[in-house]
Amino acid sequence: MQGHGLSTTVRGVRVDSQEEIVDEVALEFPINIYINDKHFVTVFATPHELKEMVIGHLLGYGIATTPDQIKEIIVDGLDILSYLDIEPKELEKRIEKHRDFKLIMTSCGSVEDYLRAFDNAYRPKVNSDFRVTAEKIRSIIAEFGRYSKRSVSVHTAGLYSGVDDRLMGLAMDVSRHITVDKIIGKMVLQGVDFSKSVLLTTGRQASDMVLKAARVGIPITVSLRGPIFSGLYAALKTGVTMVSTVRGRGLTVYSSPERIIGAEQKMIVK
Repeated sequence: MQGHGLSTTVRGVRVDSQEEIVDEVALEFPINIYINDKHFVTVFATPHELKEMVIGHLLGYGIATTPDQIKEIIVDGLDILSYLDIEPKELEKRIEKHRDFKLIMTSCGSVEDYLRAFDNAYRPKVNSDFRVTAEKIRSIIAEFGRYSKRSVSVHTAGLYSGVDDRLMGLAMDVSRHITVDKIIGKMVLQGVDFSKSVLLTTGRQASDMVLKAARVGIPITVSLRGPIFSGLYAALKTGVTMVSTVRGRGLTVYSSPERIIGAEQKMIVK
């Protein structure tokens, strides 16, 4: 097994040359998350940095609203036991709200169903006055791009801190959604100030990824891929500055452009 739980190796044969080769293959397993000894959810993820993943997952989905509500995380193979200090009725209410939202997100409902479910979800408003220049964003993207390149097929997320003026860390997983959980968890353990930070991802920003950023107070998200509707809708609703870098079209800001100094186009969103 290679890469500290990120991948393993498999043998194959090139069709054209008949050459035998050895490739890295990203690992993915069902990870069971328990809350106060009750099963909460099973996610498919790379079995790497699982404690960090669960911390980010609980905060990103609004099950825990502050890190100090998470009292203990125990990793037992592919089972992760989390213990939260939340009043039982309030905890159950949060879990039910999460399940209702997830059910609609994963069903074949209409756009109206999606919008209604989203508007009923816990959606904090990000009011951070943190600002960076467009040139700094380009610099962060360039550094992130260098560090995130791997031969194995995994997504990467990273977090830039405006307080420390550096890329604080990276997280990798087969799921672009789980990378956000992992980087949030890693940064919580480091005590990073999310209100002055930039989240970077290699994958497209879906609504749940933007919501996770908003729930911990990250004001700016940057993707190396183009935007999708659900992510943009979430950014507009939560006040997150959503940025994408699309090949051939450069850096584009889609929401709350006032946080990007030198943004080429100002938008008025009602």
